Amino acid sequence: MGYYPVMLDVRGKRCVVIGGGAVAERKVRGLLAAGADELLVVSPHITQGLGQLHEAGSIRHESREYLDKDLIGASLVIAATNAREANEAVALAGRAAGAWVNVADEAGQGDFVTPAVVRRGELLVAVTTGGASPAFTVRMKRELEALYGEDYGQRLILLRQLRERVLNQETDEARRQAILRLAAEEMAGGIPAELFGNDAIDGWMARLELMVDGRHT
Repeated sequence: MGYYPVMLDVRGKRCVVIGGGAVAERKVRGLLAAGADELLVVSPHITQGLGQLHEAGSIRHESREYLDKDLIGASLVIAATNAREANEAVALAGRAAGAWVNVADEAGQGDFVTPAVVRRGELLVAVTTGGASPAFTVRMKRELEALYGEDYGQRLILLRQLRERVLNQETDEARRQAILRLAAEEMAGGIPAELFGNDAIDGWMARLELMVDGRHT
């Protein structure tokens, strides 16, 4: 079974998680990390972590069994109970409500799978085996975490700042793309030393412009 990879914007979307255990908590934290701000958890019992999120106002919790009406208006539904039959029922009701459905214990029962994710600021690296081997997915995630360190978040902040400067100041499209490609090549090797100072983006851009012009002379 193949999956079409997408990145969903869950801000302002009604997301419902049915279940309150460790798996449900992991799903909830992933949604919150992605910016979910309308998140309902339905379960008679929840983990301490989910309880803390509820107390902090990050999620809403209904301490009871799931009802089909809980899914009305939902854009995304996650079935994460410890009972396969209950998860299947949630999946059917979620689809009937027009929502995208993920079933935690059986990927094939849902519309999408949630990959293992490495976040470094705006960098998002995701890996999945499509349910074939969750253990191998975890191994790959650890390798990616080691490969892409925390500084990658700062690298993207600087690249975004440079891109804004280039788009605002450079009118030649070919030259724009050449500067941005060169910047990406440099940043792949680490943050250039000149960028550790304040307001150094303009200096970096000027140097990149000279390098681009030199390559085309």
